[in-house]
Amino acid sequence: MTVEHQLRELVRILVETPTPTGNEKALFPFLTDYLRLHGFEVDEQEVTERHQLTPPGEYSNLIAKRGKSRLLISAHIDTFPAYTHPQPYTLREDGDRLIARGVVDIKGQIAALLLAVSQTDAPCQIAFVCDEERGGTGSRSLKFEAEAVLVLEPTDLKPVIAHAGAVEATVLFFGKAAHGSTPHWGDNALEKAIAFADAIKTHPLISDQRHPLFERTSLVTLGRLEAGSEAMVVPNKALLNLDIRVLPGYSAKAVADLVRDFGAKFKAEVKIDDIAEPVTLDENEKVVKTVKRSVMDVMGREPQSIGYWSWTDAVNYIERGVPAVVFGAGHLGVAHSDEEWVRLSDLIALSQILKKLVEVWA
Repeated sequence: MTVEHQLRELVRILVETPTPTGNEKALFPFLTDYLRLHGFEVDEQEVTERHQLTPPGEYSNLIAKRGKSRLLISAHIDTFPAYTHPQPYTLREDGDRLIARGVVDIKGQIAALLLAVSQTDAPCQIAFVCDEERGGTGSRSLKFEAEAVLVLEPTDLKPVIAHAGAVEATVLFFGKAAHGSTPHWGDNALEKAIAFADAIKTHPLISDQRHPLFERTSLVTLGRLEAGSEAMVVPNKALLNLDIRVLPGYSAKAVADLVRDFGAKFKAEVKIDDIAEPVTLDENEKVVKTVKRSVMDVMGREPQSIGYWSWTDAVNYIERGVPAVVFGAGHLGVAHSDEEWVRLSDLIALSQILKKLVEVWA
């Protein structure tokens, strides 16, 4: 069986076992059997902590060890829900692209890791954690001993040394209903929501943020807007759910306070759903240098360090005092989309890099 066929088959098995947050344990039997077959001791750690965004369910992390390694490779098992994905749990192919829900975030990364550890007997320590997509309680509760962590996520095979922070908020606006032909008799809550969003986007605390590891782009995502019934009724309520990224060097708390202040000006109810401060890692850390050297050995070029727009489990590890770098195949931008995909060739390269990494670290 060729390496390509082995990797494709691993991706298929992982993808066709749905694991939206709360259903991670569905993959435990396969992962346990596979890892034990390749010399790992495997244990389950129950996670009792709950975040307000964590769905109900039974949560556990899976820990695997082979020999003694001070490097932990961490990957979350949960994926985003299927939502409108046309064929979420059927692996499809389009040339070199593999397509399915979770194929880049995170099943393809896990498949590359499984293939890598099957091709070497070097010491290795792996954590498959739960609840990354919602509350992050898996990595926050994880019990482990390591001097550094490699977190698998799609990064275009470039090491991530900085994370943007974030503020997610839900804002409820109030108005007065009226006949749609006489809007001046009413008070349009939908227009308030739109004005609020425009004011947030253009405020200097948001629009003036800069960092050399992040491209200049909009930092605000309007994720959900609910208002009204039809054009002939002025809406008296509107609900807006939005996410604001916060670059390193800036304060997520200050951004959350800004959202609250604007809420007061618009006489709206503001609920801060989540807040995370930006995090950075020293580029001279051993784990960053070792990842770069492993990429150089496999691909013949040294990758450039980058910043990451999304929160990852690495933030929890860094905040616990353990240096953690994020690395993986594919692009973050296609994750969570209706045509989520990753290149098989990139996953093969990732597998070779991970094999080199565990051998070098050992």
